[in-house]
Amino acid sequence: MRHIKLFTAFAAFAVLTGCAQEPTAKAAPASFWSQLHADSGTGEYLFDSVDDITPGARPSGTFRPAAALVEGTVVGVEPGIAYASGDDSVTPQVVPYDSEQAVIRWASVVIRVDKIHAGRLGRGYDAGQIRLRVEQPAGTTLEGLRQSLGTAGKGLFYVDNALNRAKRRPPAPAAQKYQEVVHLPIGQGVFIEEKPGAALIAPLAEEERAAQLLGGDPQLRASGVPTLAQLRARAQRSACESGTATDQSTC
Repeated sequence: MRHIKLFTAFAAFAVLTGCAQEPTAKAAPASFWSQLHADSGTGEYLFDSVDDITPGARPSGTFRPAAALVEGTVVGVEPGIAYASGDDSVTPQVVPYDSEQAVIRWASVVIRVDKIHAGRLGRGYDAGQIRLRVEQPAGTTLEGLRQSLGTAGKGLFYVDNALNRAKRRPPAPAAQKYQEVVHLPIGQGVFIEEKPGAALIAPLAEEERAAQLLGGDPQLRASGVPTLAQLRARAQRSACESGTATDQSTC
């Protein structure tokens, strides 16, 4: 498996403007996922394709695949947790979500699980829903995200419970309680269909990396960016090969 280091400057989505005949018209509200793009950052991707993040794939030693692949619909967004310092510090300080001291905020995107395609969900899977940890960039509000929920769509999510992936138990009880109920997007594996039949987006991945993951399969490359149905079929084949498909009839 190649280890690929990339600078992850997340691409912003274009905002549609009003018609030329209506110069005073305001710009259309930003879509849900466009508000969750971080401005900049660095990252290291330790996998080459969706095969490597599929539940049951062989771990590389530095990268563990997802515990589950689910198909779901975004139905809400909630405050997750806020820290006064980076949450990777030795003793991250938890602060109230709306505190001016907050340096980083993690929102919880609520996903109704329509189907588990591979692996299994355990801790944090409740009432048919999971909560996905997504960074809430500065300047973005929960109210703005809630107002744009109609554009959030549905998609495929490669996930694992945050506490299951923790290298150490957080010292703050609030942080441990949070990790118990929230899921992480493994390998930024979030592929969204904003409108039925629309081409997929990978809103948490750097643009070129997303294109690589979405178009890396020869059967998908010919059609450009795949639809949800095409990627679902691709993901199911990978789950069958790894032995973790939940519906053996798809194999």
